[in-house]
Amino acid sequence: MSLERLRSIVALAVPTLFAQIHGGRIHCESEATLQLHLGRIIALAAELKAVGPFETFGIELEKPLTEDRGGRGRLDIWFRLTTGDGANWRCALELKLFKKANQREPNNRYDVFKDIARLERCGDVADLGFMLVATDHRHYIEQSEYSRDTRDFDFRDGKTYSAGSPLEYRTSKPHGAPITLASNYTFQWTPDESNLRYLLLEVIPIGPASTTPGAMQAV
Repeated sequence: MSLERLRSIVALAVPTLFAQIHGGRIHCESEATLQLHLGRIIALAAELKAVGPFETFGIELEKPLTEDRGGRGRLDIWFRLTTGDGANWRCALELKLFKKANQREPNNRYDVFKDIARLERCGDVADLGFMLVATDHRHYIEQSEYSRDTRDFDFRDGKTYSAGSPLEYRTSKPHGAPITLASNYTFQWTPDESNLRYLLLEVIPIGPASTTPGAMQAV
């Protein structure tokens, strides 16, 4: 039940953020700005979703992770909902903002899958995860095709990933090591109604609290 409440907080916060960006209330040109405003809106959404007098909420930006699983780095956003019975429900988010003016291809696509892999390995600190990618560049959403050397890293609208499939750079100097994800994913972008579209992907972290993973469609 509380997993659904985590989902509902994210499902309220993310569309609200982009509605404010599209409406001109927020000017967002960097991942840091996206992170800051999404963290603020998540905190407000959590307050709206609180129903009991003893429920509490906490949030961290750039939450450091322990290195016991090989250099996991930091989580962009992490928040915790403590219910009236004292149970803690935790959610992790990774963010990417790709601007057409700052083209960094194909490494950007690799980094998205690297972040998904980080979320999958966070079962010790999160019960639920989300990968959020925003861009004003159609290259990531509906490019006709990618080069053979980097085509494994593909999250275009409607594409899928099958659990256990290795993703590999085939260039002479790879950007990073091959990546293999634990779950199936379907990538669904918001409709073409603004200059800044986004993908919101649900990721179930590996751990004892994990359930069957799925994809969350951006709304």
